[in-house]
Amino acid sequence: MTESSPAAEGTVLEERYRLIRVLASGEPAQGTVWLARDGANGEIPVVLHQLEDPEARARLQRLWPLFRSMSHPQIPQCGDQFTEADSLWLVRTWQEGASYGQILRARAAAQQTLSVDEVLQLLRQLLPALSFLHGRGLVHGHLDLDTVIRRQSDGLPVLIALGAVQFRGESAVLGARVGVAPEAQLQGDPCEAWMDLHALGALALGLLSGQPPNAVDTQTASSWSWPQAQSLSNAFRTVLLRLLSNDSQQRFSTAQEVVQALAVIPASTAPVETPQPQLPTLEADSASTDQPSVQASGRRLSRAELRAQGAEGNLWPVVLVLALSAVIGSGIGWYLFARGASGDRAPSTQRDVIGRTPQTALPPLERDQRQQLSSRLRALQINRTWFQSLIDRSLTLRSAAGSVGSTNETAWLALAQEWVARLEQLPPGVRRRLGSLGDADWQQQEQVLVAQGISPRVVEQLVSAAARDLLPGDGEGQPPREPFRQLWIASAMQSLKDVSVEQVSARSAKATNRSMRVAAGGARLITIDVPTNHQLVLGINGTPLMAMTVFDAAGEILQERGPLRVLTLPQSAGSPIQVLVTNAGMSSALLTLACRADPTELPQQPRLETLPEVDPNPVPDSATGAF
Repeated sequence: MTESSPAAEGTVLEERYRLIRVLASGEPAQGTVWLARDGANGEIPVVLHQLEDPEARARLQRLWPLFRSMSHPQIPQCGDQFTEADSLWLVRTWQEGASYGQILRARAAAQQTLSVDEVLQLLRQLLPALSFLHGRGLVHGHLDLDTVIRRQSDGLPVLIALGAVQFRGESAVLGARVGVAPEAQLQGDPCEAWMDLHALGALALGLLSGQPPNAVDTQTASSWSWPQAQSLSNAFRTVLLRLLSNDSQQRFSTAQEVVQALAVIPASTAPVETPQPQLPTLEADSASTDQPSVQASGRRLSRAELRAQGAEGNLWPVVLVLALSAVIGSGIGWYLFARGASGDRAPSTQRDVIGRTPQTALPPLERDQRQQLSSRLRALQINRTWFQSLIDRSLTLRSAAGSVGSTNETAWLALAQEWVARLEQLPPGVRRRLGSLGDADWQQQEQVLVAQGISPRVVEQLVSAAARDLLPGDGEGQPPREPFRQLWIASAMQSLKDVSVEQVSARSAKATNRSMRVAAGGARLITIDVPTNHQLVLGINGTPLMAMTVFDAAGEILQERGPLRVLTLPQSAGSPIQVLVTNAGMSSALLTLACRADPTELPQQPRLETLPEVDPNPVPDSATGAF
């Protein structure tokens, strides 16, 4: 494709991405959203954002490296960015599923809405993803029914629209939907985390009422006259009002505060019904927003509905999800939960597979959550005895830190869902061994690195850095105790196998230059031999997604993890100096290293005074009188 030719279906970009069809257009912050096939990766489907708006291009070019470094199961993985046809192109993974706007319209076709328990569960599942973004100083900025996908593979909600994401404190990107975003955001005030939480409350209200966001009074509960409003508990009603409040004294400021407030809300006692509405049949290519589309019933879709259909996936996953919900009975769920921690053990009469004491009757939401958790644990082949101890210990630590409002079963289940999402990041072969891993599973790899001059302390620091996504707060590089140690060992098995060591010798007063490549998501260890009585001048250049940590000869940290830069290290650091360079990008990248050993100044030696060859004042010899 030449830079002057327009983008069209069938166009191949970067000799790799073949455009299939337009999924959405019309929003400058998101650009034109394309479905494409990646020819360099087995023709898998991907999503491309074509950005032409100068402001959007400048903002996302700055943020995209950070997006590429993020790893969360409910946020699409971001990939390449390139410029072609006078546009900026951004690549991310495709999410198969249906937006909650599509799900709501499918329910409306059957004169149904989502139940209170379904919405409550959605909020609990979505808050960890928002907390992940907010913890990195980011605000999503465009949260609504059509930018959240219910993923087909596991039923989890996924945030798909990253075009409006920006750093907290920056002027909010205009374009958020009226009735969803708070007035402050619509006016372009500095964006803050509470704006996403306000939009989350509007999303919940839309699902419960089945009405457009601007048709419901978000501030006064007394005006909520739709049928579901009568079944809202006082606690849930209070949470919704706080989410939607514009009063800084009333609203939530962090996602974790909402998690705590929701943890104490019990499920309703009424059974959850999942009707199967008659859904319209849509052609595969009907997601284009350039022309109106017609449903099977003959009603023409509005542009907003067309944009929602093009958000991600197709409508058929909705039918599948609803059908599965109707087929799976409580008897199957109880059978799964009655089994012991191992598939070959007899059923336990004391504690079920998620660690709770059996009860004669369970609320429907709790029962559904148990069924879903049991199914996911079986599918992921996770040792349930170990998983039970992991959640129990995590809940104890959170309670001790005052970060949870309750230690009841609802909080246990919510925490279990968070941990399952993390464990999905591990390869199946490692995941199924959790609970039985030991030091022998990783120390052989450690010894290989030690034999190449790497300090054992540096190896531990490397593993702990790689385990941060699994284990927030790594104890300053020290391996944690069980049950968390299992995850640390799993991370060691993964991270150490991709590490290569580059050995460099610094020369006195002469520069040494090296170029080397770091694998995507990998790391490279560099040892630098420094001559005696010399200090080291070191400079490393690479991509913004690379970071470096510098250790002395004993493995102690000299320079904390930070961007690539130029350093002068003292003679006292010893030899060899050890440098760890990590690459958080999705593709391998080149780094260049330059180093020089400078001799240190020797201490001044005392000067010896020498006598002159001829004495200017000779003394005569007393015996001979000669001088």
